[in-house]
Amino acid sequence: MTPTFDKKIPEHYFRNHLLLPGLLFITIVSLIEWSHFDLTLSQFLFHLEGGVDSWPLRGAWLTETVIHKGGRNFVILLGLIIIGLLIASIKKVNLRPYRKGLIFIFLSVLSSVVLVRLGKSITDIDCPWNLKMFGGSADYHSLFSRVGDLNSPGQCFPAGHSSSGYAWVVLYFFALAYGKQYRWLGLSFGLGLGMTFGLAQQFRGAHFISHDLWSLAISWFSAALLYYVMFARSQSKSSPVIQSQDISALEN
Repeated sequence: MTPTFDKKIPEHYFRNHLLLPGLLFITIVSLIEWSHFDLTLSQFLFHLEGGVDSWPLRGAWLTETVIHKGGRNFVILLGLIIIGLLIASIKKVNLRPYRKGLIFIFLSVLSSVVLVRLGKSITDIDCPWNLKMFGGSADYHSLFSRVGDLNSPGQCFPAGHSSSGYAWVVLYFFALAYGKQYRWLGLSFGLGLGMTFGLAQQFRGAHFISHDLWSLAISWFSAALLYYVMFARSQSKSSPVIQSQDISALEN
C-alpha cells in the first residue's frame, strides 16, 4: 500500500463511521434486551451441547486450548509484530511513511483492550456459567435491570477475549488512511477474529452475545475517534479546499 492519506469531509466521516454504526448498535442491543435473546441463545447452546449442570465445552480442547489460549497468544504475536515494525521504522526508510499508522494501530488496540478491562472491573454482570440455570449459583439479571449486586461473581461484561479480536477492526481505518481499496479486507479480519473468539466463549458459557457486541462497539468507536484525531481532522485542517474530483471520490 502507498500512503496516500485520502482527504475526508468531517461530516461524512461522522455520519458513516459514528452516527450510523451508533444507531445500528443501539437498535441491536435494544432488541436483544427486549427479546431476552441473550438467554434464549445461551439456553439453546447449553442444551445443544448436552449440558445439565455445567457447560460441556467449557474445558474442551478446541474452545479452551486452541481458540481461547491459542487465540490470546496469536493476538500477543500481532501486537509484537506492530511494535517490531515501529522499532524497525526508525532505521528502515521504506517503513517511515507508515510510522504514524503503526502508532495508530498500537494505540487503538491498547485503548480497546484497556476500556473493556475497565468495564469488566466496574460491572458485576455474570457469565452464563455463573447462573443457577446453567449450574452456577447466581441469579440472572440483564444489563439494564439493576444497579449492582455485591454478591455477584461478576466481571464478565464486556467480553474480554472477543475484544482482543475485535480490536483489530482498526485495520479498516489503517487502510482508510493508506489505501482505501483494502479497508474491507481489514474490517473482515477484525470481525472474523472477534467473532471466532466470541463464539468459542459463548459455547464455553463464558459470555452472552450482548457482551461481545459491546466489545465490538468499544473497539470500533475507539478506532473511529482515534482515527479522526490522528488523520481525518488534521487532513481537513490542512486541506480546507477540496477539489471537485476529491468530492466525487468521497461520494463513491
